Amino acid sequence: MKKNILIAIAFIGATSVFAQAPKKVKSPLDNRIFTLTLAPEGEKKAEPVKDECSFLPGGKFKSNFLLTAGFQQTDYEYEVDSTSGSPVYKFTVEAKNENQERFSWEGNINGDDLSGTAIIRKKGKIQHTYNLTGKWKNKKKPKPQPKAPVAPAAPKDSTTTTTITE
Repeated sequence: MKKNILIAIAFIGATSVFAQAPKKVKSPLDNRIFTLTLAPEGEKKAEPVKDECSFLPGGKFKSNFLLTAGFQQTDYEYEVDSTSGSPVYKFTVEAKNENQERFSWEGNINGDDLSGTAIIRKKGKIQHTYNLTGKWKNKKKPKPQPKAPVAPAAPKDSTTTTTITE
């Protein structure tokens, strides 16, 4: 009897541990990749920078430009605004590097388009400001609609005769 009670307690304890595990919330931005243009703001003769950024599962953000500037991939936060009908995702990213620089991104994703700003600060002072524009790169294309079946041609009637007149 004691053995059965111990087994029941162990079973209840094990199921309550599993039941309390937090569910991972999947972001609607997960696995999206965008091709970007970062246009320097207020810098004469500065060339726009081509970039690619990714929203990785687990709430991580990665950008090639971010990595080359000495910043690591970092967390991102987002919120959804669906008051206009189609959802608009507003995201923010804050990254720090070893030189105590801070790279801040703020943007909106509306459909396939991304827009926003990126700012690099050092000791609280703005070093560079960029305007972001981009397109969703890895969007799955809609599957083509199946073609309508073609009706088979009517079989020829072998009972009809053709009269040839001379």
